[in-house]
Amino acid sequence: MGDEHLAKAGLFVDDFNRLRLIDPEAAELLQTAQDKSTEFNEQLKNFKTTTGGLIDSIEEFAKVVETEKIRAMMSRNTQERDAAEDDPVLLQMTIRELTVEKERLRVELEAVKKIEKEQEEYIQMMTEH
Repeated sequence: MGDEHLAKAGLFVDDFNRLRLIDPEAAELLQTAQDKSTEFNEQLKNFKTTTGGLIDSIEEFAKVVETEKIRAMMSRNTQERDAAEDDPVLLQMTIRELTVEKERLRVELEAVKKIEKEQEEYIQMMTEH
């Protein structure tokens, strides 16, 4: 009966007959939750460490793959160039492609020079007025 009066007043007696402000069952649940929370936090730290190592390993592997990819592309380009040097038809095609590209660039240069001249005339006209 005395415990009920204490409980109504917001006071509780635990198993060791100590006076508590919180219900001993609630205090035990809170302590358990805190212990579980601490354990979970440690597990998260371990997970972060493990995944950090894994990410570092994957990034290092990606660098190696990229290096090998570039090396393979360079090797393929060298082989294609060597094959083209041996084939006169491919050489003629390459010459034609480069000639067409040169002509395109020449026309583009002329157009840019024309635009530049027009802009210079416009600037000159604007500065005179």
